[in-house]
Amino acid sequence: MSNFLLECQSLTKRFGHITAANQVDLQLHPQEFLALLGPSGCGKSTILRMIGGFEAPDQGSIFLHNQTVANEDGMVPPEYRPVGMVFQDLALFPHLTVGKNIAFGLKGEKEEKEERIHTMLELVGLPGTASKMPHMLSGGEQQRVAVARALAPSPQLILLDEPFSSLDQQLRIQLRYDIREILSQEQVSAIFVTHDQEDAFAFADRVMLLRDGTVIQTGTSAEIYHYPCNPWVASFVGEANFLPFNFGKTLMNDDALHNEFPPNCSPESCELMIRPEDWSVKPADSIAHGMIQHIEFSGDQQVLKIEVASYPIQVRVPSRESWRSGAGVELAIEHCLVFPK
Repeated sequence: MSNFLLECQSLTKRFGHITAANQVDLQLHPQEFLALLGPSGCGKSTILRMIGGFEAPDQGSIFLHNQTVANEDGMVPPEYRPVGMVFQDLALFPHLTVGKNIAFGLKGEKEEKEERIHTMLELVGLPGTASKMPHMLSGGEQQRVAVARALAPSPQLILLDEPFSSLDQQLRIQLRYDIREILSQEQVSAIFVTHDQEDAFAFADRVMLLRDGTVIQTGTSAEIYHYPCNPWVASFVGEANFLPFNFGKTLMNDDALHNEFPPNCSPESCELMIRPEDWSVKPADSIAHGMIQHIEFSGDQQVLKIEVASYPIQVRVPSRESWRSGAGVELAIEHCLVFPK
């Protein structure tokens, strides 16, 4: 008997010659939030749909509270799983009121349903909207209704498929915070699918990064960002500079290197990965190490595009600092990882 709320073992799903999920192992603890992160077409939504019961796995097993809900012999239908789902397109019924949308999956007497509807609308911050039609609400409010409907039957797990993809930046920041608070209050676990690392990092306790149906790395947001397992991960979850090891070593501070040198790998066959914020940069009277080619302003920060011995690099600095294109700079690497090329 395991203590996991959800466990997937060797989960595999194929569509013709395409393997959407390849031997995926996944564990989720009670009240944990997990993000499935990766580029479009990497298998995130397919995994979510298998967990929800909308797709049958070709191989592997799914367990909820140690009970088998899917394997190669068959699966438990979605309506018999303690799982709620918020679809990417919300899937609200346009001809039903907000209250009837929330009540759709509820059982019991009319008074019990109405009380649960009232409770759910209070929980998601939309009291008094039960009689409204979905089209009368904003996109963010419709998203809250979809969450309320998924939570109404008191599931142990809620699945969210790209829930913020259609929202503007400020609304998505507020809504992902609010939904996390709502799920925490209800003590519900969540699996959240996204291709946006900012959403994944802000929402999840752990992140599972996928590529071509295969799990590449799993860890906390900080582990994935600061200690990516390979150059592809480093580039996918943020900006990354790559320099030949021997050249970059001349710019390293004493304690800059933060991982072991790869086994059976010579300096000539390795490269350094440096995040834009992991540089120390100072003005220079001459082109000591490099020259600023371009400056990108982004509000609280600015990115200096610098050419260093024909290598283009990016350095992130506070936006109040004064820099100009064409100026020479001195550089030092404060934190870096080494990878085989």
